[in-house]
Amino acid sequence: MSFNYEQSLWGRGSATPLWSDPTSFRLRQALSALRLFPAGARVLEVGCGAGQFIRGIKKLRPELDCHGCDISVKAIDSAKGYADSVAYAISSEQFLYENNFFDAVLIFDVLEHVENPAALLAEMSRVLKPGGIAYCFVPCEGDVLSLWHLLEKLHLKRDLTKKHAGHINYFSRQSLLALISSHFSVISLRYSEHLLGQIIGVVAFFLMDYAAKKRGLAQINNETYFRGQSSGPFKLIKIIVNSLIYLESVIFSRVPSPNVHVTLCKNKL
Repeated sequence: MSFNYEQSLWGRGSATPLWSDPTSFRLRQALSALRLFPAGARVLEVGCGAGQFIRGIKKLRPELDCHGCDISVKAIDSAKGYADSVAYAISSEQFLYENNFFDAVLIFDVLEHVENPAALLAEMSRVLKPGGIAYCFVPCEGDVLSLWHLLEKLHLKRDLTKKHAGHINYFSRQSLLALISSHFSVISLRYSEHLLGQIIGVVAFFLMDYAAKKRGLAQINNETYFRGQSSGPFKLIKIIVNSLIYLESVIFSRVPSPNVHVTLCKNKL
């Protein structure tokens, strides 16, 4: 059974730079990639879901002209319900934007989902101006440093990330950079969620899978599931754990991990 992106909705609310917010490190890396852009610069988030990241960027950089697109009708309808001054659009594998239209393009947790990641990167390059900037966050589950890779070798992975998140590409760091290199040059590389973040991520998927089986569901959304676990002591535990994962990522950001943050420049013809 293929993954149902209308059933699982990601990206409600707004990303923030707070240490206790699981979006914090990714948001800060994207903002760093955008730091030199002037007022009016056009920024697109591809696969924006309900707009969590591009909405957070717009709040912190209101002078930017922000856009978001996604394949999910439900996600874009939800995104448009926020009064955030972001222009949202439904998009297929071919973006509905002109060539050389954007100054920057962002993707968070997208390449591992798409059937043709090379085509997606080509579209990102097409809509970027020459010399434009791209920021990508990609979890590389096929990397030797990934706990998911270890579980796969031990026959314990059970395709949980495919079942509950729609992951179909399991990059290594090397295969990811090779894929990117045809359209972009790397400006900077950072890494996150080295050990604690990975352990929590794996445990979360096993908990979700247990909950899905108990409820008779084919898939379960992590944001919805953990939002329902946010009362009482569990809320404090989440704040502490998320803050520790953020600190781990900051302290070891230059040490390789399977969770890759790469800032890119469009190759000039």
